[in-house]
Amino acid sequence: MGVEGASLKPTFAPSLAPDKLSEAFEHSITWEDDLWRADPVDVPEIHAKARQKFNDLLTSVTSGRGYHMQDRILLFHGQSGAGKTHLLRALRTDSHRTGQSYFGYAQMTPDVQNYADFYLRRLVHSLEKPYDPDRFGESALSRLTNRMVLDSEVISSADLEKLRDATLDDKQLAGLILRLADQIVACDKFQTRELDINIVRALLYLQRHDPRIDQRVRQYLNGRQLTAIAHEAVSALDPNNGEDRAFEIIAALGALIWTVDRAALVFCIDQVEDLRFFDNAEDRFQRAVRDLIQIANRLTNAIIIISCLEDFYGQVRSLVAQSYIDRIEKSGPVLLRESRTPEEARLIISKRLAHQSELSGGGLSFPDASQFFGPQFFEEFGGLSTRRLLEHAQSRLREATSTEGDEREREPERPSFISTLAQALGQVVGFGGQDDDAPSTLSAVQFREMWERFANESEAEMPADDQELVDVLSAALLLARDEWGRSIEVTVKRLELGDDLPAFDLTVRHRTGFANDVRVFLCNRPTQGGGLKRQLDKVLTAMQGKPCFMLRASDFPPNKKNQTAQAFRKFRDGGGRQLLVPIPEWERMMTVREFTAHHRNDAGMTQWLEGTKPLSSLISIIHLLRLDLLGRPVPRLVAKNMDDPQSTLDGFDALSADQARANQQGEGDNGLAANDDDLPMSVILDENGSYGASILAGGEKNNRGRAVTMNKSVLKRHAAFLGGSGSGKTTLALSLIEQLLLRGIPAVLIDRKGDLASYANPDVWRSDDNESAERRAEREKLADAIDVAVYTPGRASGRPISITLLPNGINELPDHEQQLLANLSAAALGEMLHLKNSATHQKQSGVLAVALRILGSLSTNEVTLADLIHLLEDEHPELTDQTQRMDPSGKLRRDLVAQLDSLRLRNAALFEGGGESLRMDSLLGLGKYQRPNRTRLSVIYTGFLGDNENILFWVSQFLSEA
Repeated sequence: MGVEGASLKPTFAPSLAPDKLSEAFEHSITWEDDLWRADPVDVPEIHAKARQKFNDLLTSVTSGRGYHMQDRILLFHGQSGAGKTHLLRALRTDSHRTGQSYFGYAQMTPDVQNYADFYLRRLVHSLEKPYDPDRFGESALSRLTNRMVLDSEVISSADLEKLRDATLDDKQLAGLILRLADQIVACDKFQTRELDINIVRALLYLQRHDPRIDQRVRQYLNGRQLTAIAHEAVSALDPNNGEDRAFEIIAALGALIWTVDRAALVFCIDQVEDLRFFDNAEDRFQRAVRDLIQIANRLTNAIIIISCLEDFYGQVRSLVAQSYIDRIEKSGPVLLRESRTPEEARLIISKRLAHQSELSGGGLSFPDASQFFGPQFFEEFGGLSTRRLLEHAQSRLREATSTEGDEREREPERPSFISTLAQALGQVVGFGGQDDDAPSTLSAVQFREMWERFANESEAEMPADDQELVDVLSAALLLARDEWGRSIEVTVKRLELGDDLPAFDLTVRHRTGFANDVRVFLCNRPTQGGGLKRQLDKVLTAMQGKPCFMLRASDFPPNKKNQTAQAFRKFRDGGGRQLLVPIPEWERMMTVREFTAHHRNDAGMTQWLEGTKPLSSLISIIHLLRLDLLGRPVPRLVAKNMDDPQSTLDGFDALSADQARANQQGEGDNGLAANDDDLPMSVILDENGSYGASILAGGEKNNRGRAVTMNKSVLKRHAAFLGGSGSGKTTLALSLIEQLLLRGIPAVLIDRKGDLASYANPDVWRSDDNESAERRAEREKLADAIDVAVYTPGRASGRPISITLLPNGINELPDHEQQLLANLSAAALGEMLHLKNSATHQKQSGVLAVALRILGSLSTNEVTLADLIHLLEDEHPELTDQTQRMDPSGKLRRDLVAQLDSLRLRNAALFEGGGESLRMDSLLGLGKYQRPNRTRLSVIYTGFLGDNENILFWVSQFLSEA
């Protein structure tokens, strides 16, 4: 036994090592893409005056007093780094959480000739973003459309069902929409504002969820004229005629927002100072403000926010018409100060520490920020901008983690990422002198500026032909591959299944070893008339047992009992997955493709693409390329037969190449797909299974009380137990694990709190006089069946674990597997050394991988950290030769030696503490410690370690790859 008669419950809360916290102080710059989701580290006390002024105005407008108010234009101005865009993001988040506003946002970076048209396009673009800033869900436009239909109290349920599902030709649909729009506009509830009947009709069209119609409605909402052919599909809409049509559509959307939701339309223009890049900046500013005032005049529920640099506003103010200045400044301009007070500085640091705790699972405690950084830190650096403050916090962390007694001469400190980026931004917007030795980051920032300008000016439209859409998606997948450097390999092969069913086979290979082959279908036909049903029938024939995705550009039909729904269920039961790709995602794909085509050969393009990853944030791209799995190794080891306990205890066999491919393609045993796609519930739950063959997961809560059993083979895949506090997650997980232990299947538990180590405490196995005889018998049966070993990395008590960088016998593996293990080990060390994505850190990671690869090929025993340090110190000739281009002077190797030596000293108990090696056969009881006829339960208690994530990484690696 690991620890007899002692409970290992910690006497202190585990805390994260200071050097692990540096990532908490990154990301101080807000880009437009960040605006649509909540900022987890926002501090409400920052710019409190501006927030209060906005909230007071929002309350007045939503209470119906906007008609009597002219001061509905807010001016926020300040120096670079004052946090203007951060503030706009916070205002959007708060007002959407309360449902008080619909938010529009535009950056003044493009070369605009007609600002009204530009504002309309940006407003529609903003309304297509998810309304809820905290989670994905319906867009603001969908919310507005649904509330108009459901809250009108005019449209009957029969008419609504007919609008959504009935088989209608274009003329019949137009007639229905004309009738329903007349009813909505004429109803008493909608008499508070005069509504544009064409916009009401356009939003009614969106209820069809037909990609062909959605595309034309979007063009219409953007104020564009439809071609004669395009207009046939939406013939209920009158042409977009008139010079003021952009203002009319904005006013119509704002009126609907008020009528159906009693909410304000907030429209912001940001980065107004970018107008200085064009001729006649003052004239452009005056025209831009003129059109904003027009919006405010037409909409009494409109709130306008202007955000710009203080010096630019001072430059143009004297040249703009006084009447415009009066309107802009009527509510009183708000100066956003760049400098933070000591108290604000403390709040910023505290909020980021708390957020880091949440990211770490909430199980990490952090000291008070003042105690952690010292009582003088915030007084000393109060008065700095947020960016500079975060930079100094990182510097203080580096000082806290530097090795004591190191008397070597320190090199001059290099500027941090934050200061470099801030300097680059300052130069881009015209602040500071031009430095001939400007860092390479400047080119990436320039590309970011060019990209946002290009994206704002882009008028990409979805092609009408679905085969062309597949071309767009294929190109986007290959560009997304480029965003990850050499981490992903992607192959797209088009299939010839007919013009009515565009499809392709997608092969994805990750550097970590993950591989996936899926078939992708694009099914954009309308539900009405059976078009989608015919596509589904063809999909079911073409699946051929492969994992499949079905893509659609508008909502999938609701789950009903018709033939289309039955076909969907067959698709899902066959392992298929549905994926909605909304129109804005298609347009983003086309815009990125066009932008990269223009700048493919420009210096810095690759750096921008890999740093910004403009496509990798799209949900469809994440799912298809499994970007959520990047960096995680895929298990190469499986039990011979999980249903045969004895074969599992005999050991694990490495998969042959053929079997590995079969499993990755879903051809593994028990008919279970070995990839990570969703399994049908019918496969997960073995409803007809017996307790001996399946795992008991619970019981139904109805009167039948039938047992709910789980297919045991499902547990060959990753599983997660999700639920609220006190819902029984841990109890359910341990129940399943204990049933597996009784079947002879060993388990390894990672214990952060000390609770699971109580399996080694004899007191917990003693009988309770109040328990039932059945419960007592189950406890005694489990106690007799298991052999508990508690491992205590970082302490000599219990059973210590010493980490080895590479397992024993690696030199006998094929070359590509040796390289894979070396890369994984280098990645783990990189995490512990906090290597980021900078050019220097990438080179250091490369040197580590080469050195470990050499050690693995030369060593017959396990490779330790000391072995790695010696190889780097001795300047092994093969290492010198292979890293000559990355490290011609040897400086990277010398720096790595110092960092690794410091790591070894800080974690001596982990790397040189003796005890067993972190090996799978030891942990699972397959070696010398197993007691006869008992199943090993290994508990790794990590409470003594500061860096819990490190031990988790090594455990997962050796369980998967050893």
